[in-house]
Amino acid sequence: METALSFFFESFRPPREGVEITMQAFDGKEKDLVPVKRKAELDAKESRFKGLPNSAYDNFVWAVVHKEQMKRLRDERYDVSLTATKDHKSLPVWASVMSESAEVTEALLTRELVDAVQKAGEETFEYLIITDQPIDKPLKLNEAAPRKRLILSLRLPSSTRPSAYSPTLPLFEYFLRLPDLLVSTAHFRPEVTRKIRTTREEESKKLKRAGEGEKAEERRLEAEKKKKGMRDTRLKGLSAEEQRKFLEKEREKGQKKQEKKMSRKA
Repeated sequence: METALSFFFESFRPPREGVEITMQAFDGKEKDLVPVKRKAELDAKESRFKGLPNSAYDNFVWAVVHKEQMKRLRDERYDVSLTATKDHKSLPVWASVMSESAEVTEALLTRELVDAVQKAGEETFEYLIITDQPIDKPLKLNEAAPRKRLILSLRLPSSTRPSAYSPTLPLFEYFLRLPDLLVSTAHFRPEVTRKIRTTREEESKKLKRAGEGEKAEERRLEAEKKKKGMRDTRLKGLSAEEQRKFLEKEREKGQKKQEKKMSRKA
């Protein structure tokens, strides 16, 4: 379908194969993420990381995105849905920024990154995302725990010649250096981090309320189940005539309760 539409509408690019690369940042957790098998290796790892600077940086979601990808990303990715979309004078007209803060954008949208995006080109670049939030909307509190990743998505060139990949090399090299850049620059003013933290806290409160609602519903169902079990046990111990009277009384009680509900609605 997209191939056919691309012949008639300039806004539709013909489909091409793409690649999405994801890196997970250490974020100060080197000791936890680098596996070891023996105590000697553990001791060596401890000494190796001891003198290194802290690799942590602030939590946020930020992206440079091809405008054709914006709606799809916002619909399909929970993390990107937390951002606001704004054009930036430094970027080409076909690209935009998705950010939680203007200060984050000013720190991360470097001249080198802009040049690399422009060189990669409109037909190849799709998005670069820096995130600490999950892709899928969390349903439980533990699913919302920050996990920092960097994602680069590109459309592969239609040509198989090695030279066809040359325009994307600056962007790919920048992407590989990006974790070091974040460690050195992604530390923002308290006002900025407070705003970003507030967004996450509000989302966590929603999850907590939903979780409490689920637990209350589970307790209600369990109480009803227990009550029904006691009622059935009692009913089994009655004679036929006693069962008839019991069920008749139960039916009348149910009718009265229903009449009360109807009168309240009226």
